[in-house]
Amino acid sequence: MNGVGLIDVKLDNVDRRIIDLLQNNPNLSQNEIAEIVSLSQPSVSARIKKLKKYGLLACNVGVDIKKAGLHVAEIEIDKEKEIECVEICPYILGMIETENARRIYIVGEEFSSLESIARKRFNKKDTKPILSANPDFIMPLKMNSNVACKFCECEDCKYYINGKCLGCPLSKYYKGKLW
Repeated sequence: MNGVGLIDVKLDNVDRRIIDLLQNNPNLSQNEIAEIVSLSQPSVSARIKKLKKYGLLACNVGVDIKKAGLHVAEIEIDKEKEIECVEICPYILGMIETENARRIYIVGEEFSSLESIARKRFNKKDTKPILSANPDFIMPLKMNSNVACKFCECEDCKYYINGKCLGCPLSKYYKGKLW
C-alpha cells in the first residue's frame, strides 16, 4: 500500500464538528446535525457529501470485538512472505504492512484457535494477544459462507482433531457459534 499526500481540501470548524458528531453517533440524522451546527439540512448534506468524496468521512460497519466475546492476536511475518486468502479468511481481520514486516491481526472465539491458526497458516508460535483497545475495537468480520476455503483441511488438521481449533468457518467442520 503506497501512501498518498493529504487531499487538497480545507476543513472549517463546522466540518470538524460534523465529523466529530458522526464519529460519536453514526445514527444522527442530517436534520439533527443541522440543528446542532446551526445550518440547514441541505447545507449539512452538501458538507457530508464533500467529506465522503475526499475520504474524510467513511462508514465501517463491524462487530464490537469485546462485547461479542472475541479474542484478537497479532502475528508479525516477513514482508517478503506471500500470504494467501487474506481477503476471504474469516479469521484474518486485517494486515498492516510496515517497512520491514507485515502485521496480521487474527480473530477467534478461543485463544487456542488463534494459536492454532498462527501455527498452521503462518508457521508462527509467537502470537501477541491484544488485551484491550480504546476506543472500542469495532471491526468488520468476513461472514460470507458462500466462499470455500482451500487451505485449512480441518479433517486432517492435528489442532482440529485435538480440540485446539474450532475449525474453518468456511467448512462443514466448523464447531463454533459465530460464523
